[in-house]
Amino acid sequence: MNQETKTMEVPVAIADRVQALIDGHLAKEKFNAERREVVNNFLAMDGLSCEMAVYSLPQGELLDTLRFVYELSGTNSKFIKNILTLARENPKKVLSDSQRASAKSMLFNLLNDPSVISAMKESS
Repeated sequence: MNQETKTMEVPVAIADRVQALIDGHLAKEKFNAERREVVNNFLAMDGLSCEMAVYSLPQGELLDTLRFVYELSGTNSKFIKNILTLARENPKKVLSDSQRASAKSMLFNLLNDPSVISAMKESS
């Protein structure tokens, strides 16, 4: 039995949009997998080692991990949302010392949040 497939011509704009959606989905999956590994490593550490590791993160990795944990936690922190929005709008801008210290503190606190821990266990 021969199976015949038919292809359909699609306007280039639609094909480009579909490809962009697919690429975006793949990028988000890759981002989530990378961040999940980082967060699992943090959760495997004792409290002091975790805190030291969080405080030694470079800005890009700090913001990426903060974004991942923030979304995972389901909290609604206006401060975190503002920092992430600021970084998204101007990715080359360096956070102030107080913003960086607050972001690290918030990340460390979220890593110890029961909702994050249970969400990480569910996704493993």
